[in-house]
Amino acid sequence: MKTTATGKSHAKVIFLGEHSAVYQQPAIVFPVPQATVTATIKTTNAPVSSITSEYYTGPVSELPPRMAGVATLLHHLQHQLNPQSIPTHLTLHSTIPLGRGMGSSAAIASAITQAYFALFETPLPRETLTAYTDIEEHITHGNPSGIDAQTVNVAHPILFEEQQFIDFQPPLTGFLVIADTGLASDTKTAVQQVHQFLTADQQRQDLILQLGKLTERVKQELQQQDLLATGHSLTAAQTILRALGVSTPQIDQLVTAAHAAGALGAKLTGSGLGGCIIALTETRAAAQTVAKALTEHGATQTWIQSLHELNPQEDLS
Repeated sequence: MKTTATGKSHAKVIFLGEHSAVYQQPAIVFPVPQATVTATIKTTNAPVSSITSEYYTGPVSELPPRMAGVATLLHHLQHQLNPQSIPTHLTLHSTIPLGRGMGSSAAIASAITQAYFALFETPLPRETLTAYTDIEEHITHGNPSGIDAQTVNVAHPILFEEQQFIDFQPPLTGFLVIADTGLASDTKTAVQQVHQFLTADQQRQDLILQLGKLTERVKQELQQQDLLATGHSLTAAQTILRALGVSTPQIDQLVTAAHAAGALGAKLTGSGLGGCIIALTETRAAAQTVAKALTEHGATQTWIQSLHELNPQEDLS
């Protein structure tokens, strides 16, 4: 057993397939190594285990209800790895904003799990890491798809298709700009709103099928390194998502600004009704221009992710 150990995870964004994935359509999800969570755990001489974070600082036994997922995860980790109840202190540092559809809670759970297994010098296979990450996600999100838990634990894209998670490793090029509207999104509310919209008129189901077809098309476009076509598909998806009612004036404003600044395509990412948008560019210089324009039009934070960095490489697990 070590006296200190660290775990690290990262954010994710849905490239294409939000909402339609709920209806058995495919989705493509990208990791975002630019935004991270680091968990550092140390053994202590204190009488009880404790935690320091921007969300809460104090004894683990007194974690607030909003951190029930973390509390449950820690309980499972303690039971499995620390049955002798050796006191520990956990420090969390995150650059992933909460409630933006970027997988913050899953990344926190992943980083904590990696730190605990490292502290107790226990091997951590990828499937075990995903299973522990899902423990937190089920408490926080109720009935998660599992997409977040999969993507925050690997360094390459994930394809969610036919209820399976597939390592998706096309020869990626280009750059992705992620911009935060500054407004939190609520996945449960957005999913319920879309469900009500679709059930009110069965013909609206075609919008979901269109999103599924776009995702299938983008699979091929990414394989062919056709960034221009991929950009058009992203923009087409945004039109459908707007028709589903999950875009907002702030999202629309950022999408318009991205196009005006030269993006190949842009759309919301995640559940919508807040959160973030993504914009695709061919070069880093173009991405920087788009990021600047998005900041000038209200984005509170931006990230630039080189898609080349997401080409097949060693995973985090």
